Amino acid sequence: MKDTVKPLGQSLTASPNIGLNANYQFDASQVSQDIIQYYSQVGLDYEPWSANYNMHFGYYRTGMNPFKREPLLVEMNNQVLSRLKLDTDNLNQVIDLGCGVGATARYCAHNYDNTYITGATVVPWQIEKANIFTEQAKLQNRASFHLIDYRNTPFPDNSFNGAYAVESSCYADGTSKATFINEAFRILKPGARLVVADGFRKRIKSNPLFEKAFRLVCKGWSVDTFANIHDFTQALRDAGFVDIEVKDASWRALPSVLHVPWVSMKYFFSNIAMKKGERTMQKMHFIAPVMGMVIGMHRRDFAYYLVSARKPE
Repeated sequence: MKDTVKPLGQSLTASPNIGLNANYQFDASQVSQDIIQYYSQVGLDYEPWSANYNMHFGYYRTGMNPFKREPLLVEMNNQVLSRLKLDTDNLNQVIDLGCGVGATARYCAHNYDNTYITGATVVPWQIEKANIFTEQAKLQNRASFHLIDYRNTPFPDNSFNGAYAVESSCYADGTSKATFINEAFRILKPGARLVVADGFRKRIKSNPLFEKAFRLVCKGWSVDTFANIHDFTQALRDAGFVDIEVKDASWRALPSVLHVPWVSMKYFFSNIAMKKGERTMQKMHFIAPVMGMVIGMHRRDFAYYLVSARKPE
């Protein structure tokens, strides 16, 4: 495999017409090594969930077949991107903040004309796989993927026509994710939108069962903590965002969540039970989605939200 992860400031060619800070250097010391290790070790293990590596939950629309998981996952991409309200008559620069291996970015490139997507991730392995998949889809002229901390990017102010994060904002700091929000605000153009799909806490403290399951989910997915929806929306307001919309999509995500037990058991027997040796990451990768169902049942404490906000003109 050729080396597809190159130093920033020398070889990073992001979307057309966006200038870059040539002095930008990705600082791995500022990133949790657990995140990098987790996705490097279990990244390929997401294939049983999604052949296209849509590493997120789905969105059910009336009339869809709830037993077919991939269309549900693709529909979540559609729900997120449609909330960007892009004007495809003109060139759009869009950034994926926590792109994984680029499934949502490729969906955007394939379905939105005049749009170029820049993917940001802190995991070198994901960039390598994203580039391979994107070349196979013949979309390499519409999307690129780079080693970037989305809390500190190399882009000038007012660079992008849209920004989104699909189940990746949870990796930012604290319960407000203010570092993530403030950087998104800075690099968005006036009038552009930020869209986030993720799980959120609704209360500071809950019962012992929830708290135990919550800690296991965080440990299993190498998340410090999920955002609190009240802290998150306040951080959006503090950053300067307006037209903040919060949609509880928990019931829409539920049909895909109900696929978890079956996929998890298949994963357990094929990747854990039948193999010898230390497989701590794989075991936690199995436990986390199962415990995620437990916290999801605590409707007073946790929900899956689609959040959008606009940077003022």
